[in-house]
Amino acid sequence: MTSTSRYISYRETGSFSPLVLDYIEKNPMLYSQPLLTPDLSGLKKAMEQREQFATNRTVLVSHLRKQYEGMAVDQHVSENIERLLLSSTFTITTAHQNNLFTGPLYFFYKILHAIRLANYCKEQFPNQDFVPVYYVGSEDADIEELNHIHVGAITHQWNTSQQGAVGRMKVDQDLLALLQQVEGEWGVLPHGKEWVNLLKEAYQENDSMARATFRLVNKLLGRFGIVVLDADAKALKELLKPVCSFDLEAGQTEAVLNPAFNQMKEWGYSLQAFVRPVNLFYLKEGLRQRIEKKEDNWQVVGTMEQFNKQQLKQELDQHPDRFSPNVILRGLYQSILLPDIAFIGGGSEVAYWIPLLPLFQKMGIPFPVLVLRNSFLLVSDEQSSKLNKLGLEAEQLFHPLGELVKKFYSHADHQNSSLSDELAWMQDFYGKLSQKAATVDFTLKGHTESLAKKAAHLLVGLEKKMASATKRKYTDAERQIQILKDSLFPTGQLQERYDNMGVYYARYGDQLFDHLIEASHPLEARFTILTVN
Repeated sequence: MTSTSRYISYRETGSFSPLVLDYIEKNPMLYSQPLLTPDLSGLKKAMEQREQFATNRTVLVSHLRKQYEGMAVDQHVSENIERLLLSSTFTITTAHQNNLFTGPLYFFYKILHAIRLANYCKEQFPNQDFVPVYYVGSEDADIEELNHIHVGAITHQWNTSQQGAVGRMKVDQDLLALLQQVEGEWGVLPHGKEWVNLLKEAYQENDSMARATFRLVNKLLGRFGIVVLDADAKALKELLKPVCSFDLEAGQTEAVLNPAFNQMKEWGYSLQAFVRPVNLFYLKEGLRQRIEKKEDNWQVVGTMEQFNKQQLKQELDQHPDRFSPNVILRGLYQSILLPDIAFIGGGSEVAYWIPLLPLFQKMGIPFPVLVLRNSFLLVSDEQSSKLNKLGLEAEQLFHPLGELVKKFYSHADHQNSSLSDELAWMQDFYGKLSQKAATVDFTLKGHTESLAKKAAHLLVGLEKKMASATKRKYTDAERQIQILKDSLFPTGQLQERYDNMGVYYARYGDQLFDHLIEASHPLEARFTILTVN
């Protein structure tokens, strides 16, 4: 297996928001806030700030040891877990929910980027250690977003009646039946059975979805030293209690963040999240619902559960694990637990993290360097060959189809269908002819000009007919462009936001991960077109 990489700017893709583009291009307006820049200078400052914050490494490592009990653990992972006890060790973290069978491709792109950046930081700062961490978003309750994958044009969906946090949901017979369905589609490919067996090993009946995701990532990427953290645990939630107490005083978090959110709106940016008076969920088996303050009581929305101030304090003291941070507080929780110097996220994550800076400052927690995750367009050698025959480059496929087809016609037959040179020659010819005729008889000048107009009209008509003939000639080529566009940009969106890794692992095997890491940029924000042979 071999691969080649080509790079284009994120702006050229037309797929990223103005906020994200301004961030990676370091727009001075956006950086008027004290954001750390996504470069070596920013990382160095982040390390200095983390050294001043007392991360409870003992609780973290104790939890990780317990979490990995009974799991086959690569030596690189074991060593990284123990390194976290040392104050000279920092983390490079990414986070994602526990999608069914890992969901879209970028699930892996995030994790591989964390691995690549951790290795790069070790090269640049050899006296420190850097551990890549995948933080499992196990408390997310949006089952409609997480319960399906796309395999080609087919969508496979896990229909379950379970409710609450998806990470706590159990692998059931319906999910195992779904796995049997996709086995037939992947099994015919070179590494298809290997991929299916990995899923079967990970998704064990009655085990939790979070545990299944943890097991799969550990099995696939443990050789790179990635540490997986599922923070849905009482011992870890104990560390979040001061933040919970602050937020439960309804409106306090809102008061801290509203100026930053309003500033972002004034600058013309669309926000990816919004702050509520209370930004916590109440979490139990089968339940994850928002907490709202109603007069002097705190109500769990959609239930009969409610607490007065004394009862709420007692509930938080005795059961901190029942309080679950929403998107506004999740990053704060992560940064309390881990000695993060960098957080790797997609465009929407970078966008909603930026205005959270004042809350981190209020709580005295270091704000990490935000790094836009690497993005890839995977192109097979067959697709690359077809592009070459059409005279196109893969990066041109980011353009709208109509524009792409127009460019293709221009490239393919402009010289043959255009009569602009002939028209220019003819105009010159008739000009000279008109002058010559006028010397014989001045009245012939008008007749000659009339002939010139008629000839030009006929030539323009011929040019249109030739252009139409060219278009008919290349109808098949246009169809091929459409097919390529649809295969590389399914449903008109980026491949990485739609396709599942199973399709590619089944074809290329686990070597694909090595090629993706090799092609990954640690800090340089460029979109990668990876042709895989």
